[in-house]
Amino acid sequence: MKIHFSRALFPLIVAVFLLSACGQPSLQTDQAHPSVPAPSAVIPTFTLPISNTPTPHTACKRIAFMMFNWVEKSNPDIYSICPDGSDMIQLTDDPSEDVDPAWSPDGRRIAFASSRSGNRQIYVMDADGEALTQITFDFENDRPIWLPSGEQIAFRTTAGIGLRRWRIIDLSTNEITKFSEPSPDHFYQTPAWSPDGQRIAYMSLVEKAERNNGSSQIHIRNIDGTNDVALTNDAWTNIKPIWSPDGSKIAFLSAREGNDNIFALYVMDMDGENVRRLTEPSYTERASFTWSPDGQQIAIGDIAWGRIHILDLDSGEERELVVLQEGDTVLAPSWQP
Repeated sequence: MKIHFSRALFPLIVAVFLLSACGQPSLQTDQAHPSVPAPSAVIPTFTLPISNTPTPHTACKRIAFMMFNWVEKSNPDIYSICPDGSDMIQLTDDPSEDVDPAWSPDGRRIAFASSRSGNRQIYVMDADGEALTQITFDFENDRPIWLPSGEQIAFRTTAGIGLRRWRIIDLSTNEITKFSEPSPDHFYQTPAWSPDGQRIAYMSLVEKAERNNGSSQIHIRNIDGTNDVALTNDAWTNIKPIWSPDGSKIAFLSAREGNDNIFALYVMDMDGENVRRLTEPSYTERASFTWSPDGQQIAIGDIAWGRIHILDLDSGEERELVVLQEGDTVLAPSWQP
């Protein structure tokens, strides 16, 4: 279901509502718990319909996001909006939780996680909210990330033993492969593929596990695991690297200002040089952000603020993406390529 909204001015309410359902989804394992017998049922398969859907409504590079209202106690749904705050569209309308939208590389589809079938699973829909297709069916799965080819989606998963891992699903064959080993670490190897698909940026596990509120560093490596290089090297927490659209820079969150629980947004060259702070330290580790297609802006949202800001990298100016009604909380921006 799609609902079109005209712009209206409402009082701005800072929504500081730590809804557990909107926290970072977990990273888990493929391996079944040894006490649980393997299921005899055949895992369902899927076929994605061919999408010829143009961008809905206004021709703009839209920002998808999730929104809920804590006053009305509504569950999160997926929306999209033009970067100037116009033409907001509701793309999902379900009593379950629809979270973590992610645009496909060609800008025609959105992957997201939903609890509409019980446990959270990964779904794909067209840019206008039509042609909804469930693509995972086991355990609990969330945080979809499209690989640059548009033919695979990475996602975080659990298989019943309380640990986290990443898997990758091939959209043409339905084949699921393991990407990372099981880990209790919340952010371990949150992968960010370079635009050319040849390298991966991630947060290192070993340093995080050893630090006990000490340091964790941003690494990049080749897709085959070779040439692993640390881009940051300090005494603080560095997490959530994301490549710029041209592959020349990496944005990330860091607590290097001295408080391990308060993060600022930084950007650096892909070799770790020319590190520059973009925001004041004001974000939690739950913040998420996305580059504009031209690499000139970054949209960032955080549960502690309950709103999404767009930051201009040249001027440093920030503006709010969407004017909210009382109780509205907007999170998890994803900018259409």
